[in-house]
Amino acid sequence: MDDPAHACELLEMYVGPQGELSEERFQLTVCTPSALTEQLGHRPFLIGRHWLFVAELHPDKVTEWLSDRIAVLEAPTWAELAEKIGRIGEWEFEDYTD
Repeated sequence: MDDPAHACELLEMYVGPQGELSEERFQLTVCTPSALTEQLGHRPFLIGRHWLFVAELHPDKVTEWLSDRIAVLEAPTWAELAEKIGRIGEWEFEDYTD
């Protein structure tokens, strides 16, 4: 990455339950507005669920922010927690129960 104000990078973290050996890979594309504009110049549509937009890409700051956000998530089982981590943001209908 040459310019933090014009960057689009894949961030990969490994997250697992405390005290256990298992872990899951979590990937997130971190992108600045100018890099997104460039990406859209090459294709008419971009589909991506795990995108994080930042003014400038500083991997350490993004990793810290994401780690803090994951650390506050709670669920009764690892599977339910992993589902929340995979969503990061909440969407009303994913969390909807009758």
